[in-house]
Amino acid sequence: MPEYRLSPAPALGPEAADRIEVGSNGIEENRNIAIASVASRSGRGKDVRAVLRQILKCDAPEAGAFVVGEDYAAFWMGPDQWMILAEHENHELLASELKERLGETASVTEQNDGWVCLDVTGDKLPAVFERLTAADVWKLESGSAVRTVVEHIGCFLICVEQDRHYRLLAGRSFAKSFHHAILTALGSTLLLYPDRK
Repeated sequence: MPEYRLSPAPALGPEAADRIEVGSNGIEENRNIAIASVASRSGRGKDVRAVLRQILKCDAPEAGAFVVGEDYAAFWMGPDQWMILAEHENHELLASELKERLGETASVTEQNDGWVCLDVTGDKLPAVFERLTAADVWKLESGSAVRTVVEHIGCFLICVEQDRHYRLLAGRSFAKSFHHAILTALGSTLLLYPDRK
């Protein structure tokens, strides 16, 4: 019997460019990402943290933090709540994997089709994001994650590499508007700092 494998549909649509360059900066949709949320059940926070330590190969992130383990990454969403990320290619059933490990200690919800994930890379990116969000992007260090708003769209802003690589997650239904807002900010910042071409 043939093996069938489903590929996630791009939130920006199949016709969208893989990456758009604006001067020395660029934006692209990260299509190879599996996402699941984990929320500890009452009184089980310590147990959940212990299991997440085994899964991530490091401590679960605290408030405002993002960590990258061997195969998984995670960021803090609230008290005893985290979002877990992995490569979709290797962890298509991420939520099921986590549920099997966490058992009755936590509620696990698949989030794969709920979000658009955009990676913005380049040079001196805080100058771009200060035009988009009230978060103090200049002070965000690598391994930081904040919940914020971009053009009235709630999102998570993750600092993967300070000044040079930011990952943003927003509701999938806002994908095109969200992408457009960031692309516009990249362009306007380039006009203000033409030496960055």
